Amino acid sequence: MSDNADLRMEKTKRWFLVVWTCVGGILLTGVFVYLINILSVPVAILLWTVVIVFCLRGTVNKLESKGVPRIAGTAIAYVLMVVVLVLVFFLMFSPAFGFGDQFKDLLQSIPGYINDLMSLANGVYAQYSDVFQNDSVQKYLNDALSALGSAASDVARQSATGMVAFGTGLVNTCMAIGFALVIAFWILIELPALGRETMRLAGPNRAETMTMLHVTFTRVMGGYIKGTLIQCGIIGLGCGILFAILDIPNYAALGVIAGILNIIPIVGPWLGGALAAIVGVFVSPWIAVAALVGTIVIQQVVYTFVSPKIMASSVDIHPALTLIALMAGSAIGGAMSGFTGSLVGMLASIPAVAVMKSVFVYYFEKHTGRQLVAEDGVFFQGTPKSDGTLDPIADATSPHPDISAAIERVKVDGGKGPFGKRKGKQ
Repeated sequence: MSDNADLRMEKTKRWFLVVWTCVGGILLTGVFVYLINILSVPVAILLWTVVIVFCLRGTVNKLESKGVPRIAGTAIAYVLMVVVLVLVFFLMFSPAFGFGDQFKDLLQSIPGYINDLMSLANGVYAQYSDVFQNDSVQKYLNDALSALGSAASDVARQSATGMVAFGTGLVNTCMAIGFALVIAFWILIELPALGRETMRLAGPNRAETMTMLHVTFTRVMGGYIKGTLIQCGIIGLGCGILFAILDIPNYAALGVIAGILNIIPIVGPWLGGALAAIVGVFVSPWIAVAALVGTIVIQQVVYTFVSPKIMASSVDIHPALTLIALMAGSAIGGAMSGFTGSLVGMLASIPAVAVMKSVFVYYFEKHTGRQLVAEDGVFFQGTPKSDGTLDPIADATSPHPDISAAIERVKVDGGKGPFGKRKGKQ
């Protein structure tokens, strides 16, 4: 009887611990969200710094391996970054490639589009003037115009607030990028020393864990940036070809805009399609419909079939998990900070899930002693060691089918610590 009582008491304690662990997790999440809202600008600076560091670290490291001091290598990397941005701008707007003329023509055509819309409305009114002069029709029109005016007033008030918010956000973004450029410069210079200092703080018992985190975070961030750029390029090229087939004016410029807007989840694709439809409506209403529907089809095909595959090979997460992560990130971000939070949540969801998956694999195999990854795995696909031995860090950091993490680990474990210092000399 006493044993049964002890057993029930033990189960009660376990359930009590689980419940209060969940409660504590929820409370900590709430505190975290509150702090993120307060510290939005510093967080933005941190995020931009991480992006800049991960975009330039490979160049700086390669220059250092050729004997170039890190401060000079970092300066060269910044110059190369500026040159690349200038070249992209030149390709987009230079008359030599036709994009510049198309962008210029697109901007200059906007007043003409507005005049054409007004002429179209006047023509419709003149053609059906006898119908519009009917008392019942006029009453309906007056009611509709009154409702439209009221809605327009509401939109104007909201737009004024929105423009202020947009202006504030733009200023904050520019300020965040400016600070991030300065901070990233010094971090790139001191990156090996920062790594050694982190290893000293973690201690020798945590060396393997730090190696796993370093390789995982490096692979995920680099893969995510690469995957996003490839996805935007595919959509921009597909939309440009579609607009050219439909003979829409300035098709190349519209394709570039559609590709760039794709960086913004959910809203970006619709904006690109809507802009093409507005331009296409002056060619033919059917052309406008085809442009809008075709753009949406291209983007949905890429989002459903191509993008998950790109992200799966870039950050090593299953396509189904990619879609689930996007929806969860949107929901969590929306709960935190409305529409903007939803967009940020979607952008951050894939790298966050990829890092959590690698950490889970590492600790699962380390603490259970069981192999989790397998060649026929679904969510945990990988290639175990041929000799059958368990290597949690290899299983956690080696993506499938990309081998960049394995190469990174060779650099890390091949006589050096995770940030460039030889083991045993910390």
